[in-house]
Amino acid sequence: MNAKGLSARHGFVALLAFAAVTVVLSACGATSGGSSSTEAGSKGGGETAAAGTTAASGEKPLVTVPDKGEMVETQQYKAEPPWTIGYADSSLSNSWRVFAWQYMQAEAAAHPQIGEVIHANANDSTPKQVSDIENLLSRNVNCLIVAPTSATALAPAITAASEQVPVVINERAVEGGNYTTFASLEAVEMGEIQAEAVAKALHGKGKIVILEGVEGTGPVIETLEGMENVLAGYPDIEVLATEYTEWSRDKGKQEMENLLQANPEIDAVLSDSGLQNVGAFEAVKQAGREAEIKAWTGDTVQGWLRIVHKEDLPGVVVDRPTIVGAEAVATCVAILEGKPVPKKWATPNKVIQPSEIAKYIAPNEPGSEEWWDWWDLPEKWLPSGA
Repeated sequence: MNAKGLSARHGFVALLAFAAVTVVLSACGATSGGSSSTEAGSKGGGETAAAGTTAASGEKPLVTVPDKGEMVETQQYKAEPPWTIGYADSSLSNSWRVFAWQYMQAEAAAHPQIGEVIHANANDSTPKQVSDIENLLSRNVNCLIVAPTSATALAPAITAASEQVPVVINERAVEGGNYTTFASLEAVEMGEIQAEAVAKALHGKGKIVILEGVEGTGPVIETLEGMENVLAGYPDIEVLATEYTEWSRDKGKQEMENLLQANPEIDAVLSDSGLQNVGAFEAVKQAGREAEIKAWTGDTVQGWLRIVHKEDLPGVVVDRPTIVGAEAVATCVAILEGKPVPKKWATPNKVIQPSEIAKYIAPNEPGSEEWWDWWDLPEKWLPSGA
């Protein structure tokens, strides 16, 4: 996609408002990124609802379901369209989650068999997500997508749901619980890549701090596991503290300020995401200690990419692909067509080298600092308009 054609015109608050708008569209209607939409009230516990347009409007699938590896037979789930897909989302509390939802809608728009995608926002509350799942099932969804708020507490609700409909776990791992398939990010490997880059930059010796997202969630548990796997082999690297930032710029800054005050020496910041790093770097720069940090890690939120590029920061950037949202929808389509699907659809990690970062910098549009994977998302699905 040509960067000159991009047109988002607002900040993250407006981006959240756009993503959370309550719309219901039939299979012959338009998408929220298209020419028209029909608003509807909240249904069954306050979830939002949205659906894609038809493939006849020019939409094309973003992904293809793999046909290799451990496969699951799904003939028992084959159903006549139009289909209703339920999405029990953990939250829209950060821009990664917003873009994953945009990718879902873009993929749904390419499948005319999908009549409706009902989006339930749990606002990071496990009890709310359990209620959302029950509500979605009561609305006779054909396939249920779940991005778990907790790696453990959702297992009973997921198991119960799987007795009624096929369940696709999306991005966030869940321990236990029966489900049909998992459209996953390789978070353990991501943590390993990040920790290995830090260890290499420090030549195996130094003092580091770890900044993670939301404690107890699948991505955090897995990235920490990967980091610990690597750091166990470097006894001369001391972890001064592990702090949880809720993937928030403000919390990242606050936690980093506290760490700087408590520790006269910090050699590296090992972070699972660039979301909190934007604030953490502000704290480091304000303290005049940026030259002290020999390595940073993070992912591809646009605000962090710009800082890494502008400041020529040492370290590693690992993409956290939001296209996994599209993969969950494509998996539901295959299941409802009765086609075999992989038990786990693992999205490969991609390391972006410092010399390549310039290619991934988005146009300096208002709000674009919160963009993710803008180079793969069709332009019409980039959040635009307040």
